[in-house]
Amino acid sequence: MRARRKAIAVLVALASACLAVSGEVCAEEITLYSTREAALVEPVVASFTEASGIKVNVVFVEDSLVKRLVSEGETSPADVLLTIGLDKTTQLPSRALTQAFASPTIEQAIPANLRSAGAQWLALAARPRVVFAHKDNALAAIDYEDLADPRWRGKLCMRSILHQNNVAMVAAYLTHHGEAATETWLAGLKANLAHKPSGKDNDVIREIVQGTCEIGIGNTVALAQLRDGREGADWRAWAMEVKAVPTSFRSGGTHVNLTGAAIAKHAPHPAAARGFLEFLVTPAAQRSFAAAELEYPVLATAERAPILTDIGAFTSDTMPIDQIAAHQQAAVALIKKVGLNE
Repeated sequence: MRARRKAIAVLVALASACLAVSGEVCAEEITLYSTREAALVEPVVASFTEASGIKVNVVFVEDSLVKRLVSEGETSPADVLLTIGLDKTTQLPSRALTQAFASPTIEQAIPANLRSAGAQWLALAARPRVVFAHKDNALAAIDYEDLADPRWRGKLCMRSILHQNNVAMVAAYLTHHGEAATETWLAGLKANLAHKPSGKDNDVIREIVQGTCEIGIGNTVALAQLRDGREGADWRAWAMEVKAVPTSFRSGGTHVNLTGAAIAKHAPHPAAARGFLEFLVTPAAQRSFAAAELEYPVLATAERAPILTDIGAFTSDTMPIDQIAAHQQAAVALIKKVGLNE
């Protein structure tokens, strides 16, 4: 009942916002450019339309969202932009493809580190990147810093180090510790690898069960999606043998990647677009949106999918995502300097 009241309050605010924007009549429809497939956003889109009467045209952008927006320029019909990964989310304002939105609702719902300081984007769901281990392993918790400890020599598996998920993690480490310490840490990771980083997070899970490595690094999304059986019985069986170990920085929490959203620079209906984003941070919408990909809601009061309850709870690092994103190029340079990608 509380979630329904909050959604209604957002929609009342939406109606007021439409009236307040000069020259804008409250939209009958808006356009969402999404790099997440339409079927995965349809449930929450349908809920918004049912509650507000505003239709959402979902356009799946499989290739570069930036390239499409640049080519369309001021004629773009996009109102809301939705993409996966802190690199892609923060790239949108850096290319002047978004506009700021003032929203007390969003500021109250979403932690400051998971939204742009300039109100250019917000995270809708989180993807913790943690250590995996066999369920019978006694390891109960670990710091990212400890991954370079010689105790893990030849026992660590991870996907390509230059994949965005790993680059973001290294950028977070760099933000916390600086260049010299990060270079030393990366050298330690290289020494601890069971083999050259390759494959996906799924493969890390399989290799832990098969004994190729004792620990690995991966996103909880990979573990959750394998456990729910969408990749087949063999993958589910492997995933059920692996646990996510609580992982954090010594000076912070768990590093998370994200699915983010923003209002397009030339949005034809900015007030309605803002109303849609505000709807997406209500408890019911958060539960629905995050469950589609088995991500963690960013709203503290939103219910998680049962599989995530089994996997565990993680306290997100408070380091602002904007700061982490700013260190990505430097992270790639250090990775190559150490030769961790070779």
